[in-house]
Amino acid sequence: MRHDKSGMWYKEHLPVAMRNLKRVEDAGVPVVMGTDTGPPYRFQGYFEHMELEYMTKAGLTPMQALMSATSTAARCLHAADQFGTLAPGKWADFVVLAANPLEDIRNTRKIESVWIAGGLVPAERVPAK
Repeated sequence: MRHDKSGMWYKEHLPVAMRNLKRVEDAGVPVVMGTDTGPPYRFQGYFEHMELEYMTKAGLTPMQALMSATSTAARCLHAADQFGTLAPGKWADFVVLAANPLEDIRNTRKIESVWIAGGLVPAERVPAK
């Protein structure tokens, strides 16, 4: 990957993308987190945490980054009445963290438990910390 042309292009253009991300957020354009998982060298789960981190490095607050992955994403999908926030009657997929992600977005990696549809995922199925 270190010498891959595509990877080098991304590395060169990342600062521009980060500046643009901050500009559109500041302008009130809805920003939705969405890592392109599937292409080579991208791994579901891991890259979402990286994307949240890069969003804060671009100047978004941890709250703005988290909302881009939850409530803003649900709103843009026209499904905010079904998911995106924890509320009675909504689908409840969420994680319980060991540390506050508003203090450091990397705390999203400190997963205590995972819940899908309001049910606890057994610990042996949750990735190691």
